[in-house]
Amino acid sequence: MLKIIYILVILYIALLTLMFVFQRKLLYFPTPLSEYQMGNSAPFTILEITTNDGLSLRSWQSKGDPEKKTFIFFHGNAGNAADRMPAMEVLLKAGHSVVLAEYRGYGGNPGKPSEDKLNMDARRLMGEIIKQGVNVRDIILMGRSLGTGVATFLAAEYDVAALVLISAYSSLPEVASEHYPFFPVSLLMRDRFNNLDRIANITAPLLIFHGEMDQIIPLPYGLKVYDAAQGEKEFIRLPGLGHNNLDMNQINHHILKQL
Repeated sequence: MLKIIYILVILYIALLTLMFVFQRKLLYFPTPLSEYQMGNSAPFTILEITTNDGLSLRSWQSKGDPEKKTFIFFHGNAGNAADRMPAMEVLLKAGHSVVLAEYRGYGGNPGKPSEDKLNMDARRLMGEIIKQGVNVRDIILMGRSLGTGVATFLAAEYDVAALVLISAYSSLPEVASEHYPFFPVSLLMRDRFNNLDRIANITAPLLIFHGEMDQIIPLPYGLKVYDAAQGEKEFIRLPGLGHNNLDMNQINHHILKQL
């Protein structure tokens, strides 16, 4: 019996070690930019920035009516920004400008993603858009899933027109603890994206969408973010929908009604 316990302890420690070493491989799932995406990107064009550590990162931008809002969208942990082009159709048809922020390590960009780097790059992207002449008060930050952490980070630094969060979480360690209850993930995780701490300091109007059947980031985590927000806010439950089957057309139509 003692031998079995000893083996189980060794296996547990080994698993903990693997989780710690490869945790970012378990969190970030980037895909490269395909030739099809490159050839079918209109009306988006490449927006390139140089990061603080000297990398050239490509995002996607579609300029609309300068009198209307500019939406900056931060996507989830899988795929790449170009995957989200079809999801922006409603906003584009309404004449708004849209920026699909791409992360380092995603869509053919160099570098490796991490919380600090993604936040740093997002700040640089924001600066580039402002340099183009876009007023901060005309910018709406949008984040989905992982991207809610980056969008919330920026909204805590800039007095933007609004913050839209889709499938938001309180913090990554808290959600991970639900999926891995037998591991001390809150102690292991390097990238934390603590939305709960930041949301209380955000003054921009807040709009949160969350699928009621979401099994990846369950509804209560989005509600925690909503409850912690202090300013103007609205929480929209999406009945019958989970994490990956949300209708972005429905969501964007609702956003436009609020403008």
